[in-house]
Amino acid sequence: MTVNLTGTRLLREWTSRESITRREAADRLQVGVATLDSWLQGNRRPGLAAARVIEEATNGLVKTDDWLTEEELATVRSARP
Repeated sequence: MTVNLTGTRLLREWTSRESITRREAADRLQVGVATLDSWLQGNRRPGLAAARVIEEATNGLVKTDDWLTEEELATVRSARP
């Protein structure tokens, strides 16, 4: 499985652009700081519901698909009409 760090990179970019603390970012994303840290470090990926919250909170900067691996993206693309 090929790891996709696009979501991690873009989430870091968003927190930097917004000039917000990790606590403020976590609050906006409706998660704890430890969960946010695991995403920012690339140790974990958000689930689908959290990825959708991230997309909305970042005004589309970090899209739900940005967290998917190439293999997962290929599966999603093949299922879309």
